[in-house]
Amino acid sequence: KASRRRFANLLLETTTMAFSATSIIVSAAIIGMLWGLLQFLVIARIPVKSEPVDEGSSLVSGANDEATTRRLIEIYEAIYEGAESFLKAEYTVCAWFILVFAAVIFVLVSWGTGWDFARGLFTAVSFVLGAGTSIVSGYLGMKVAVFSNVRTTVAAQKPGWTACFNVAFRAGAVMGFALCGLGILMLYLTALAFRVHYPAADDWIYLTESLTGYGLGGSS
Repeated sequence: KASRRRFANLLLETTTMAFSATSIIVSAAIIGMLWGLLQFLVIARIPVKSEPVDEGSSLVSGANDEATTRRLIEIYEAIYEGAESFLKAEYTVCAWFILVFAAVIFVLVSWGTGWDFARGLFTAVSFVLGAGTSIVSGYLGMKVAVFSNVRTTVAAQKPGWTACFNVAFRAGAVMGFALCGLGILMLYLTALAFRVHYPAADDWIYLTESLTGYGLGGSS
């Protein structure tokens, strides 16, 4: 009875610790992404409209507000289309690179571990997930940058540098918090998925080695 009680207490403590770790990690990831979303919503409230405080703060000397606003929108749309074309071309190349390099990782890791195909597959999957996270974050970052640049220009019409600095700073925060939150969440979910194949603590070294592909994919 004593041994059963100790085992039950140990199981309860382990389950409680695992639940606490999961709660902290998932909560931190969600809070980070929500904070990034909040910063984006603050930026989105700024209208794309030229409203100079005085003649010296006008964006275009001698032009009226309506003409300046139209010009702002034209430049914004041109940059938006250019960024979209660039991302499409870049990610087409990235997709082929990810597929080819994932196959290379699978073969090399499997060969280096005595043809342990599970470790090779998991490392390749981690690489693809890391690269996918990087692509999503890069796409989001480019969109937010283009979206906020024109609003930073509008905010620069106000006296001082505080307003335009805050807009630019919040735009960077969107990318930073979204990337960190998404990365933490994806990495933790990947670890939980791999743990199904490596349930024993003695095998977790193989789990963590497989997860190294996530960092490699993220940096590619």
